[in-house]
Amino acid sequence: MKSYIADTLIGIFAFDETGNILNFIDFDDDYEKIIEFYNALESDIIHKVFENFLLELKNSGSDEFIFDNKKLESLTSEKFALKTFFEKRSIEFKAFRSNLETNLKKIGINKTSEEILIQYKKVSEELSRKKVSRASGHSDNVITQIITVLEVIKKSLSLFSSHLREWYGLHFPELTDKIIEENIILAELVSTLGSRENFTFENIDKIFDLKESKIKALEQYALESMGANIDLNILQNYAEQIISLDTYRQQLENYLEALMEENAPNVNTLIGSLIGAKLIAKAGGLQKLAYMPASRIQLLGAEKALYRFLKTGEKRPKHGLIFQWNQIRSAKPYHRGKIARVVAGKVGLAAKVDFFNGEFMGEVLSKEIDKKIKEIEKKYPNPPKKAQSVKSQKKKTKKRK
Repeated sequence: MKSYIADTLIGIFAFDETGNILNFIDFDDDYEKIIEFYNALESDIIHKVFENFLLELKNSGSDEFIFDNKKLESLTSEKFALKTFFEKRSIEFKAFRSNLETNLKKIGINKTSEEILIQYKKVSEELSRKKVSRASGHSDNVITQIITVLEVIKKSLSLFSSHLREWYGLHFPELTDKIIEENIILAELVSTLGSRENFTFENIDKIFDLKESKIKALEQYALESMGANIDLNILQNYAEQIISLDTYRQQLENYLEALMEENAPNVNTLIGSLIGAKLIAKAGGLQKLAYMPASRIQLLGAEKALYRFLKTGEKRPKHGLIFQWNQIRSAKPYHRGKIARVVAGKVGLAAKVDFFNGEFMGEVLSKEIDKKIKEIEKKYPNPPKKAQSVKSQKKKTKKRK
């Protein structure tokens, strides 16, 4: 026997080919119950009440279940191994839904058309609100926000550290000019030791992991410094803020690493969480990155250079954001474009696998990239010869004449 299953915001109904209702689930005008059912459906979960509903129909002799809701049909078929069919434009469904008010009265639910429409409007608005909320909190959006904040923090750290060097340079110019290049180590030295008089071998060696030769040099420069004596309290507090901001940066990067590992494991394995997140953000999401051709992935982040090339004919860019990947950046200049092309292709493949929840293959793709890089280095051991310009060729021709 065939059972037609119609899900509505009033309840779920099973009826036969003649329109007689065989079984039903009444949501009892409980908006929370309706929203809970459809939210669960979005997450591929079927409630126990619907499972019992189907079991009762099966025990009553139903052996074929026909749906006009594709998601409900596929989940029923998958989870309960029942014989199901999807018929979007079935005459039976059309007749049942167009006469819903009459059909509800058959089972004792007295609602006017206006009451049904009002209920539909309220529940539809709430379901739409939930969908928007879920979309806003999607991992792609979170990754985009984090990588944007990280970029701002890094720029801020660089700017703050530059001012710290200038400010502390008034007191101990030799330290900021000659010895310490790392901004955070400089901030830690300023915050912990403060006055140059505290830059003794014992103090530095006790707290910082620096080479002995560098510690001795710091001590000597401190003794011979020509800097001025200034109030260092506010300056030390400023250095502490830089250290605190850098600690927060590290926390954000760790969180981003975990997010990328969970949502884009193949891209993460291939090029790392930071570059992978930048590509996802620049593309507008993992889905767009997955559908993007390799040639475009290769130039993501180099749009200005590409437009300049198209407009003025200047040198065409060979890579964008993926240049930040160590194996491209450290490669020989005449290899970079070819390596970037290979990496972009593999990133596109990795993004597709991640978006469609395929099996993990990041390590396989990484090995393929390493193999291809070796082939490129072997095939092109020397830089290409520069082609002579048309002007230089004309000059040579004139000289011969």
